[in-house]
Amino acid sequence: MIVQEGIEENLRFLILEVRKQVEKTRKFLARPSRKLLESVRAKDDYIDNLKSIIQRKCFKHAVRDSKLQQAEIDLLKAVEIIAVNLERIADFSENIIGQAGYVIDEDVLDVYDFDPMLEVVISALDQVADAVFQQDVQIALLVCRAEDELDRMYAKVFHRVLQDMKEGGEPQSLVTVLFIFRYLERMGDSLLNVGEAVISAAMGERIKIDRFWALEDSLDSTNLTDLKENLRNVALRPMGETKSGCRISSVQNEKSGGRAVIFKEGKLGKLLDEKRSIERWHELEPGLAPQIHSFHHQGENGSILFEYLPGRTFEEIIMRKEVPDIESALRDICEVLKGVWTRTRDDKPSPAGFMKQMRSRLPDVYQLHPKFRQEGWQVDGLKFLPMEDLIEQAHALEEKHLRPPFSVFIHGDFNIDNILYDAEEKAVHFIDLNRSRFTDYLQDVSVFIVSNQRLQVFETPVRRRLNHVALSFFEFARSFAENNGDKTFQARLALGLARSLATSTRFVLDEDFAKSMFFKSRYLLEQLLKHPPDQLDTFKLPEEVLVD
Repeated sequence: MIVQEGIEENLRFLILEVRKQVEKTRKFLARPSRKLLESVRAKDDYIDNLKSIIQRKCFKHAVRDSKLQQAEIDLLKAVEIIAVNLERIADFSENIIGQAGYVIDEDVLDVYDFDPMLEVVISALDQVADAVFQQDVQIALLVCRAEDELDRMYAKVFHRVLQDMKEGGEPQSLVTVLFIFRYLERMGDSLLNVGEAVISAAMGERIKIDRFWALEDSLDSTNLTDLKENLRNVALRPMGETKSGCRISSVQNEKSGGRAVIFKEGKLGKLLDEKRSIERWHELEPGLAPQIHSFHHQGENGSILFEYLPGRTFEEIIMRKEVPDIESALRDICEVLKGVWTRTRDDKPSPAGFMKQMRSRLPDVYQLHPKFRQEGWQVDGLKFLPMEDLIEQAHALEEKHLRPPFSVFIHGDFNIDNILYDAEEKAVHFIDLNRSRFTDYLQDVSVFIVSNQRLQVFETPVRRRLNHVALSFFEFARSFAENNGDKTFQARLALGLARSLATSTRFVLDEDFAKSMFFKSRYLLEQLLKHPPDQLDTFKLPEEVLVD
C-alpha cells in the first residue's frame, strides 16, 4: 500500500539523509571545517521537503481511500510521526554544528568524546527501516532503548562538565559543550517517538513505552501463554479512559483469536484501591467483579490485567435496546443489589458525607462554570442563599439528623457505564471498583439515578427510556428502604442527588444543560432545609428531580 504511494521510497531516502547528517556531525566534531558545515546546512531544505512530501502523501492517501483498513491507517499515522521526528534529528545535527562556533577553547572538543552518543543514534537509525516496514515490535524496542542509553550518557557528561567548571575550565566553551550533548540527548527523545510510533501501529493503539513495559511485565507474571509468548501478534484496542485518568484497553492475540483480557493503567494509588476492592468483592460476592490476572507497579504508576467480562454496559443497553430488554437487565441488576445490600448489611452506620463531598468538588465546578458562583440574591422579597451557605446548612443537618441506620458494601461509582450485563447468561458484573467501601447505600442509588440524567442525549425515545430507568430504580430503592426500616431514606437521597447533580456539572460543557442540573441541586437543598428537622422521616422527594 505505502509502496504504491511512494511513501516507503521517500521514507527510506529520509532515513538515509538523516543518517548522513549525523555522520557529518560526527566528522565535524572530530575535525571542524567550513566544508562540512556548509554540507550539513545545504541538506536542510531537502530533508524538510522529504518530510513534507511524506506528510502530504500520508494525509492524501488517508483521506482519499475510504477502503483503508484500520491497520493501514495506523501505519500511515506512524509514518507521519516518524518523518517529523527524523527531520527533527537532522535539525539537531545542524544545531550542534552551529553551537561549535561558540567554542573559545577549541581543545575542549578533543577533551570530550561525542562519539559514543553519536554511535547510539546512528545504530538506532539503522534499525528504523526494518522496524517500520516489517512492523516489528522487537526492533522498534531497540530504537526506543536508544533514548534511555542516551539519557544515561548525558547524565554522566552533565556532572563532568559541572566539575570542570568548578575547577576553572573556560565557561563559554564548557556551556557550549553541554549544549552539544543536550542536542544529542534530544535526538534520543525523537528516536523514542519513532519507536513508539512503530509499536503503536503494530498494536493498534497509541502507546507510550512505559505503558508497553507495564503490559509486558503484567503478561510475564501470568499464565496467559498465548499473549506473552506472541507479543508481536498482540493487538490493543482502546476501551476508554476513566475520569481519574486511567487508560483501559482490550488485549488480544489477533492471529490466534484467543480470548481477550483487559489492561488498565494509571496512578498507583487508584489501582491499589481497585485491587483491594476487587479482592474484597471476591470474598463477599464471588463472580460479581472481574478476576485479576496480574498487578504491576513501577514508581507512581500501576497496571492491572483483568479477565475480559462478556456483555454490554447498562448504558449501551439503554441507548440501543427496547424497553423489554432494559426491564430484564434492570430487574437482574436490582436483584443483585438487593442480595449484596442484604448480605453485607452492618448495623454500624458509616455516613457517606454527601455535603462534604459536594463542598470539596465545588471549586472544580466553578472552574468550568464560573457563572454558577453567585452571592445571595433577592426576588420579590424572597431571599436566595449562595450555594456555599446551603451546603453548610445541609451539612449541619446531615451530621445531626441524617445518619444512615446501617451501612452496606457499595460499588462506590455506580454509574450505568460501570455495570456490565450479559443477556445470554443473565449475569451482572461490576467494573471500576476503586471506590468500593462500607457506607450508606444511597451513595450508589444517587449516582445511578444521576448517571441517567446527565447523559446529553435529547432524542425523545432515548430520554424516555432513561427517565423510566431512573424512576424504576428509585422505586426499587424505596422498597428496600421500607423493608429495612430506613425512615430517612428520601431526605438522605435528596442530599445524595444534590451532591451528584452539582458535582457532575464539572464534566458537562453544555452551559444550559449544566445549569439545569446545578439548579436542580439547589432546589433539592432548599426544599430539604425548609422541612422541619425533627420530621425528616416525612420528607417527600420531589419526583420531578428524578427525570429530565
